[in-house]
Amino acid sequence: MSSSCLLLTESEKLSADLAKALPAEVCLQTLSKFEKVESFSNNITFALVDCREGGDAAWCHSLVNLREAALESFPVIAICRPAALAAVRRALKSGADSYLFTPLRKAETNRVIEQCLGGERYSSEFGRDLPTDEILFEEGFCGFIGASGPMKEVYRQLLKVASADSSVLIRGESGTGKELAARALHNLGRRSHKPFVPVNCGAIPHDLLESELFGYIKGAFTGAYSDRIGRVEMADGGTIFLDEIGDMEPLLQVKILRLLQEKTIEPLGWRKEPKRVDVRIISATNRDLEKDIASEKFREDLYYRLNVVPLTLPALRERPDDIIGLAEFFLSRFNVGFESVEQVSGITPEALWLLENYNWPGNVRELENVIERAAVMNPGGWIMPLDLPEKFFQTESDSLGCGESSQKPDSVILPAAGISLKSEVTRLEKGLIAEALKRTHGVKEQAARLLQINRTTLIEKIRRNQLEGDVS
Repeated sequence: MSSSCLLLTESEKLSADLAKALPAEVCLQTLSKFEKVESFSNNITFALVDCREGGDAAWCHSLVNLREAALESFPVIAICRPAALAAVRRALKSGADSYLFTPLRKAETNRVIEQCLGGERYSSEFGRDLPTDEILFEEGFCGFIGASGPMKEVYRQLLKVASADSSVLIRGESGTGKELAARALHNLGRRSHKPFVPVNCGAIPHDLLESELFGYIKGAFTGAYSDRIGRVEMADGGTIFLDEIGDMEPLLQVKILRLLQEKTIEPLGWRKEPKRVDVRIISATNRDLEKDIASEKFREDLYYRLNVVPLTLPALRERPDDIIGLAEFFLSRFNVGFESVEQVSGITPEALWLLENYNWPGNVRELENVIERAAVMNPGGWIMPLDLPEKFFQTESDSLGCGESSQKPDSVILPAAGISLKSEVTRLEKGLIAEALKRTHGVKEQAARLLQINRTTLIEKIRRNQLEGDVS
């Protein structure tokens, strides 16, 4: 059944984004001024109001008037900036039935529209049950996945810092999402409509990094056949993200310091007054900059300029509650992205246990790699322990008692009456084999790997311990 959607906005980009998010059968009509809405009100199935620009008074007035024009004939949805909870609350009080954050996501947009068309309102009484950051962070935030305590604290810091123009230094191990955090700060702030330009300082040769950042003019050096603007100038008005800032040579650090202090740059070969630029600088590193300062590898004055607002991202091992959610997210994304490949059904509890109990030195990036590898190797089935890399089985075998024991030998209690060592070893062996078979659903090859013995030996031990009935 076809329906008609009215969008009240002055943004052509928002109109185009909404058109992509809506089903093909929905007819989208866009108005830039409220005055003409009366001529459409009888034919509208639902309406959306852009609450991002024009000041609170302007869009609140539009919402109130649209609500009055609609009465209860069609739902009205507010579109707000990411995480703008205060704007959401005002929109709901002004008559909106629900809200969406930009950038618009197809699944979320259609879910909210369907709920509103079905008669569901976010709040039956304005001012009650309005959204809080706990609700906002339920399923992650700004591209991050996870709602553990450490990540919710990161989200709160991002919200606080985004509105300022201060320099931010993001610390964290490789793979924790430092660029994702930088993008969130940009998208949540006042510069979101301007460029976000990332530069990996560690990936560009030292002798090329200066020209990459600041640009050059024709004839500045051999091979400079034309002028070229640098990344800093590309980011004018927006944000430049200097990843792996700790790898930058001291001579170039001086120029970054000048950029921070004077807001000017000089391309290579430039002979005029320095160019003025307006950029917010966000940097990141996994190095110990304090140690680098002590060894004179990093300038102390630059460190204090960059580290106005410090932000530390937790390692994955410090947020274990998020591991399963992340694994399922990556698997779902793999299934969607590789439609030509037979879909992976899911991850077995035993494999999830291994994922949860691994140390993750490569953090979220390593988890994504592991899930994709397992999915590629096991199309159409379930991801099981055998589909995971060899390094995971040491963790599992330790838990079964096959690896190094964390218990000291002198902590073992020997009964006063003595004990049959042979019987006790047999009992322990039988229990471990039974547990391994249970966790691997009776797959002998996987069970043998958990117990760090070969398959033939395991089969013999199963027969000797009369465990054939435990094998499916």
